[in-house]
Amino acid sequence: MTALVMIVSLLLGVFFRYVLGDSLAWSDEIAALAFTWTVFLVASALVREGGHVRVTLLVDALPPLLSELVERGIMLLILGFGILMLWTGWDFAEFTFGQVSPAVRYPVWIKNAAVPTGGLLISFHALVLILRPAPIRNLAEHKHG
Repeated sequence: MTALVMIVSLLLGVFFRYVLGDSLAWSDEIAALAFTWTVFLVASALVREGGHVRVTLLVDALPPLLSELVERGIMLLILGFGILMLWTGWDFAEFTFGQVSPAVRYPVWIKNAAVPTGGLLISFHALVLILRPAPIRNLAEHKHG
């Protein structure tokens, strides 16, 4: 839904600017807000689905047990990154709490809250994958052939 809002907002902005010759003050802000939320929500979904771009040459060459340990180590790093996003993103959203956007006047923390929200979801999905008894590698292979 957020991607659709972003696309419609950008198309309206282009239409008004280049066809009608009168630009919209709000279209870029709405597109940036939707883009920010889209990026962080999709990033967390990709962690859950094992959909991030991967180079598996080294992991494929390892024995199955060692390969799974490497996969779980990578997931631990992703968990740490998610926690870091949650912590620093929360601080930044809190720092921008009193600010409003110039054109639409929405509270800026709403856009910045996408970072800690994405961090929380990334951490959750990584933790679930770490704790699951089935191999992590099977998740990505089943989904993406």
